[in-house]
Amino acid sequence: MFNRIGTLSLCLVALSYVLAGCGMSNDVIKEDPAVAKKKMDAAVSLRSYFDKSNGNFDSLSEEDKAAVIKLQGSEANAREAFSHMVPSKPAGASSTGTTGGNPADMMSHNGPQGGKVGH
Repeated sequence: MFNRIGTLSLCLVALSYVLAGCGMSNDVIKEDPAVAKKKMDAAVSLRSYFDKSNGNFDSLSEEDKAAVIKLQGSEANAREAFSHMVPSKPAGASSTGTTGGNPADMMSHNGPQGGKVGH
């Protein structure tokens, strides 16, 4: 009987330790605003080079390539960053990739003017 009670006690102690967060603090570490601004500026700059080249790293001028490589630390990192980015939507494009028209019409078999599409 004592063996079961002892085992149960040890399990409860272990469980309470886990549930308490193992003594870790849940405080959020705040980033230095100057560091955060530098990261944001780099991201905005990278995005501008991506958009300028339509996402094609090789189409950048040598000067622009050098700037992107400097931002990313290496050409491999720059190419990888470009590979993870998605082209910007053109102005007025919806999330479905269309440019205008009634979304309900786009989802049905009718086109924006009500005519049948593809039938």
